[in-house]
Amino acid sequence: MNGCVHVVGAATSAGAHGSGQEAAPNAFRQHGLLEQLADSGTEVVDHGDVVRFRMRPDPEHPRLGSADRVVHAARTVALHVQHLLEGGPHERVLVLGGDCTIQLGVIAGAKAAVGDSVGLAYIDLDCDLTSPANGNGIADWMGVTHLLDAPDADPRLSGLDGRPPLLATDTLRLVAADLATAYEQQRLHDLGITRYTSRQVEADTVTVVEELASWADGLDLLSVHLDVDVLDQTEFPIAQEQRDTPGLTLTTLQHLVCGLMTHPAARVLTVCEVNPTRPPDPAAAFGSLIGLLTASLASAV
Repeated sequence: MNGCVHVVGAATSAGAHGSGQEAAPNAFRQHGLLEQLADSGTEVVDHGDVVRFRMRPDPEHPRLGSADRVVHAARTVALHVQHLLEGGPHERVLVLGGDCTIQLGVIAGAKAAVGDSVGLAYIDLDCDLTSPANGNGIADWMGVTHLLDAPDADPRLSGLDGRPPLLATDTLRLVAADLATAYEQQRLHDLGITRYTSRQVEADTVTVVEELASWADGLDLLSVHLDVDVLDQTEFPIAQEQRDTPGLTLTTLQHLVCGLMTHPAARVLTVCEVNPTRPPDPAAAFGSLIGLLTASLASAV
């Protein structure tokens, strides 16, 4: 398959509960992402950081903090993703986040480019189904709620492209999503969302990938969202969120992402929740992540 990988930096932590993620795109570059992609034989074009926001407290809006900045960042990402995908059917986009709310922009941009037949494989230890009515006010933990325009969603986020919902439940798959509050568990049931736990993925990655590929066969475009807090943090402490719940091993995650990105419809890979200050050895941690991304994108083109 011809085409190239377009790298877009979404250097924002506007929707997060703390700063750090806004530094991730530059850290990926400093640790050799672009060079390794090129060395793998992948044509790569770096479009720089298209948005730059650092988290700042917003006590005046306890139900949903910094909503205007989150919307601005997502819309900026959407415009760039749309433009790049419109360049041709074989163009791929790697979006380096940034907090998870940028996925709203990725989906809005993808739909603007190819139409409504866009699906999302959302790899994240969290379900991100809290809301302004039942949560802690952090937009980062409400991403799926706003993608689906679920009850209690804020219309500024869920209506990002003017045509909510951004996704229907049958165009979304939650992958390795173990953590859910009682509120989120009820929403999972009520909305009928398909979810794979990390235990399922670890136990039989091949079957999970096959099932996801079969689902993606009905899509014009597959977007893959990778939240690095899905990794087992006792072995790989690089995520913004620090969890006690065991996640995926790096090997399993690589098999999962590579398997998804080889699907013909897979055109966008988004990486979120990376905090460069977390790992004791940043060079080693970024080296491992860059190896995963390189393998996934090289196989995709």
